[in-house]
Amino acid sequence: MSDGPDVKRLKGGRVECVVTFTEAEIAPAEEKALHELSRDIELPGFRKGNVPMDQAKEKIDPQKLFEATVHHILPPAFEKLIKEQDIKPIIHPQVEAVTREPLTLKIVFIEKPEVSLKGVNKIKIEKKNPEVDEKELQKMIDFVLDKNKQNTEVDREAKQGDMITMNFYGTGEDKKEIEGIRTEGHQVEIGSKVLIPGFEDNLKGVKKGEEKEFTLTFPEKYHAEQLQNKPVTFHVTVVKVEEVLRPELTDEFAKKELQAESVEDFKKQVKESMQQQEVTMESQRRERLLMEELTKCTKVELAAELIDEETRQMVGEFEQQLGQQGMNMEQWMQASGKKPEEVLTDMKAQAEQRLTLRLGMQQLVEEKDIDVTDEEMDQIVEGFLGQATPEQRKEVESAYQKGAQAYEQLKWQKKVEKALEGMLA
Repeated sequence: MSDGPDVKRLKGGRVECVVTFTEAEIAPAEEKALHELSRDIELPGFRKGNVPMDQAKEKIDPQKLFEATVHHILPPAFEKLIKEQDIKPIIHPQVEAVTREPLTLKIVFIEKPEVSLKGVNKIKIEKKNPEVDEKELQKMIDFVLDKNKQNTEVDREAKQGDMITMNFYGTGEDKKEIEGIRTEGHQVEIGSKVLIPGFEDNLKGVKKGEEKEFTLTFPEKYHAEQLQNKPVTFHVTVVKVEEVLRPELTDEFAKKELQAESVEDFKKQVKESMQQQEVTMESQRRERLLMEELTKCTKVELAAELIDEETRQMVGEFEQQLGQQGMNMEQWMQASGKKPEEVLTDMKAQAEQRLTLRLGMQQLVEEKDIDVTDEEMDQIVEGFLGQATPEQRKEVESAYQKGAQAYEQLKWQKKVEKALEGMLA
């Protein structure tokens, strides 16, 4: 690098290095690039890949040669700059060509930006003592009993609480069938209020095999816009009528079906389970509020490159989640009505929030001097090993060796948990 690099340390952890390369540095990189690009060149009198470099160079696109040369010159340049300028990059550097002759590149590194916490010691998150309401408890008990209900087909008129299996379709005021309504074998319990208002009431008194027509107007806020406030005539054919028999909660039923010693034991189990769920939800609520407050207290200037990198990572994570659901980004955007630029804007805002919280959390751990001892880590890793199968044990031991990436990530996670527990105590 001739005359040394011009280095500027800017806000947001941005380190700009303008570097001019000497011929001695360019030549070996260009030679590597020529060897790579000449492999597919064929000239009369020469075997493929054995064309002399001077003749191969004439056949190679200058832009491709330039890009390949820069590609080979960068790794040693990065290493030298990082070492000599004591740069601690947290993402891959960005490169921009300034001039070609002499070859001058602007290399932008992003270090961890300066972070300060303002007012973090004033954060107070209200702690509630969650209790299980008796009405909610009864709802849960009814839900469990409903899961154990049995249906018996009956030859009589349908009444409240009966299960109706039916086929139906709908027509508009023009007497033509409306697309998307026709349904075969649909089941509904009269009184469940899962269908539009009035539908289930019209099923009272019907019998198996009966055909019935009635007209209803769809609600103003119905999810399908094309049906909102629209009058529709339903044509229903009753396939069968079933009486829904809910079990009576007795000691015998509790023992046989609910893995409880008695009705009181069952109620106790349900209440304890609901209570634990309420405690967990309260803990999550307080943690979420703490994260929000910590983000507000975190003062940091983020480099655009850092935000862009985080955004790309979040988009990749989201695409992976969609893939697990059998969708791709394009399908999701069509279903949600989002435009690509809207998705990017939303993701960028979320990326800024995530970065700010992460950096604030790191600062909090440092300021509070939170540590996790080797003994604590040994206990945690031992717990993982205890859950592993004999075949998995070696793999787990290797992944969580002291100093390994997974080990350090786990240690950091435990530090964060300690910091949060301290603030929520």
